[in-house]
Amino acid sequence: MTEHYYSGKLNSYLTCVFMNASFVQPNEGPEKRDAFRRQYLSAHRATADPAVRGMRCVFSGGDATSPLVRTHLPLFSGEGVMNFRPDGCTFVPAAGPFVTALMFLPMASRKSEGRLLAVHADDPRLTLSFAQRYLEDNKRLLALPLPSGKAAVHPGYEREQPAWDANKKAYKFANVSGPRSFIMSDLTAMAAEAYADDFDRPATLTAYLLSSSGQGPSLEMFHVPSGVVRFVINAAQPSTVGAWNAVGSRFRPLREKDAPSGPSAKKRNAKENGATVPGRAGWTKNDAFEDLCHVFDAGFTDRGLAASWLRAYLLGRADERDSRKLRAAVRSWPLAALFLREVLGMKQGRIDAIKAFADKLASVIHRNRDKRLLNALLYERVSELQHALRRVQRESAAGDLLFGLDEYRNVWLHEDGDVYLVRDLVSIRVIEELHRLGYFKAHPDDALEGDAPAPATEEARV
Repeated sequence: MTEHYYSGKLNSYLTCVFMNASFVQPNEGPEKRDAFRRQYLSAHRATADPAVRGMRCVFSGGDATSPLVRTHLPLFSGEGVMNFRPDGCTFVPAAGPFVTALMFLPMASRKSEGRLLAVHADDPRLTLSFAQRYLEDNKRLLALPLPSGKAAVHPGYEREQPAWDANKKAYKFANVSGPRSFIMSDLTAMAAEAYADDFDRPATLTAYLLSSSGQGPSLEMFHVPSGVVRFVINAAQPSTVGAWNAVGSRFRPLREKDAPSGPSAKKRNAKENGATVPGRAGWTKNDAFEDLCHVFDAGFTDRGLAASWLRAYLLGRADERDSRKLRAAVRSWPLAALFLREVLGMKQGRIDAIKAFADKLASVIHRNRDKRLLNALLYERVSELQHALRRVQRESAAGDLLFGLDEYRNVWLHEDGDVYLVRDLVSIRVIEELHRLGYFKAHPDDALEGDAPAPATEEARV
């Protein structure tokens, strides 16, 4: 901290966290600076400040060594402000190790959208994994020279973009865009690096996006519930990682509007203003990640939003403008089943019942080349699909019945009233099974319009 905080490289970042600290005061004398270092940056070795002697640390209950005000504790009151504190105390007493850890917070967090982004999990291993990852990011950025020319992307800045200072016409410390998408992407990467069993306990993530700046103090928090954490961790495992990577790689493109300055910049800007660079975590947002977080914005699982997310990003559904074309989606049954269990809380028995029912329909479509049933399943209204199901049930009466009353009820007439979601689940499984059976290769005229054939193995879904 002594080396990097006083170097000036982190000033644009540190001022949003510790606005009055010694390391962001360029005119502070050496005596006050050394005293600040001893009492706060090296608080774990400091003797107790007279103001807190005999007091207990609010974090640990141990002996306090340092008094904390807004200079050292983001979003707290300024020095000498009573503001209804117990016993008239105007500061927070804290023990040395906790003070040092607090001062280290920016190094174990990221600068994001001009604020500090910190991640905490119920499982300490996840908290430390995020902190270690962000510490390595910050050490990398401190070793990189700031770009000299203005451009859309810069070598070495793979997970962030240097922030442009419009007043000084120069770059400053790099900034992460799309914090929600960034965290979800990092959670995926950590799950792929460490097997899911390493994070076997339910854990909720809480992200803090804060600024203690005097111009606009703010605090934004968002939560990733334990079910979603388990879903992402398991989705990153071998059986579903290909499909999940296809979802997680779809970041919004980055516009090349910040072309390098120079004599021909005006002409170049006019030509390149509409060009784009493929997006990535830290550069832009991923709509699937953003929408997944929004499912829980109200403080509970919004089942309607969750079902919409599943249909949009995993199952695919008919486009309203052209019912013959399916929206681009992964259409992976194992990944959809994982989402149903972990996020929507669907029982495994019902998931198995839906899968078995869909497999029967795929078998009928494949055996009889029943294009009418396939079209009803994918494109028609639910009432017309039900009519088609009654038709194939009557046609199967001469031999083995396709399905019975209890089976139909368990799949379609559930108390959750999720008939539209079930229809999409059955659709994805039927398509997957027909691809496995080679139906679309044998009958290319029946191939789905505007949709490439699905790969036969999960690993190929990248």
